Amino acid sequence: MERVEVTEEEFDLRKVKWRMLSLLDAKEFKIAAQESTQTNYEFLAYGAMFESISPFDYAMTYSDMLFKDPVDHYGLFDKGKILGHMSFGICFGQFGSEVIGWVRSGYHNKGVGELGLAYAEQIAFNRKKLNFMALHISQENLPSRRVAEKAGFKPVLKMAYMSGGTKCSILYIKINPRVERLARQYGRRPIDVMNNPACFQGMGHYLLSEGVVEFYSWPFPPFDENSRPTNGFAFDDFTARINLSPRNFEPTDDDK
Repeated sequence: MERVEVTEEEFDLRKVKWRMLSLLDAKEFKIAAQESTQTNYEFLAYGAMFESISPFDYAMTYSDMLFKDPVDHYGLFDKGKILGHMSFGICFGQFGSEVIGWVRSGYHNKGVGELGLAYAEQIAFNRKKLNFMALHISQENLPSRRVAEKAGFKPVLKMAYMSGGTKCSILYIKINPRVERLARQYGRRPIDVMNNPACFQGMGHYLLSEGVVEFYSWPFPPFDENSRPTNGFAFDDFTARINLSPRNFEPTDDDK
């Protein structure tokens, strides 16, 4: 693919709008993604995905993004120009969402990432009523980590990549203020409460039960930048437990 020339234009951050992507944005999204392959390549699949994609494959990929994947995709727009992209996807806990985003090449260090996370928080906590948001960021991606921390996300876990090697990702969490207030009311840590069904209206009294709180509590020690990465099986065990549902015990067709 030929190198895409990136030209910076003046923009007013106060006038940048945030909305869900639609089919009408397909052309502009492709231009923004292909302009940003170099800056996305190291840390996000979007770099390799759009580097040399055919028109047909792109049409199918973009259509799947909007209509097939269980993910909501949003864009940050300066008039008709996409400055950044963020998505809300499936998270390790059913009451949270993993946020994935990137900023268009030429618009880094201009407040676009911070604005995107601020909008994401409004959607996640006010509209979707989620208990928390999660970010997975490469330990080496210091600029993105600074943006996350500036937006109020806290590092909670160091994890090795499934592909192996020595590189790690850092799990960042931001908890809904509603959940933080409820946790304080019952003398609990917010991170121990965010995956608990007792967060919902009328169920807070279950946080008086040590057994209920322990079942859904965060089992890992405080974050340490220099610690060994958490064992993947231990994290899988935790996620399996907190997502346990009565539906897991319903008979399948093979059992009948």
